[in-house]
Amino acid sequence: MVLALVLSMLSLGLVAAPAAAKCPTCLDGVSLQTPDGQPWSAGKPVTLVVSARRGAPGTEFPTTGLAVVMQTDGERTKCLNVPLKLVKSGGDSATYAGVFYPFRAAAYDGKLQLGDYQFDISFDVKTIAATTAIAQTPDLPVAQYEEASGVTLSSEIGTLPMLGAAVAFWAGVAWFIYRRMPRRMALAS
Repeated sequence: MVLALVLSMLSLGLVAAPAAAKCPTCLDGVSLQTPDGQPWSAGKPVTLVVSARRGAPGTEFPTTGLAVVMQTDGERTKCLNVPLKLVKSGGDSATYAGVFYPFRAAAYDGKLQLGDYQFDISFDVKTIAATTAIAQTPDLPVAQYEEASGVTLSSEIGTLPMLGAAVAFWAGVAWFIYRRMPRRMALAS
């Protein structure tokens, strides 16, 4: 019985150890800050703050990272690369930060790369964290300022009204063609 217990503990340890060490540097969380601590407004920069932890003992934290914003409020958008810099590390935790200019006050989704590992991230510009010294760190990398991809009518009102407008348009074209046919026949006789 003792032997069975020892073997089960050993097998659990052998299986759990690789699972715990999936990522040498693991994502803990993402938050946004403004340098002045005020809510975000159009044209103002935002500091993207990433908290990470050491997943495997003895692993070095990468000195840089990259966040790629790919969606705004669930809609695909122009990809925005936000370079990140290691601003603080101690023990088994680290903090990365980078500055970018959001397209608008919205929820953003994308990918984060720390070393060779990628993580899914999401954050909302409407929920700005209290400013700490990180948002005011000098020499943070700044993402290139990008304009949002052009606003389209379908992105503003949705796809269902656009589909209805297309059906109405083609119904109008069909009605017009139908109305013109009897005149041609009457003129021919």
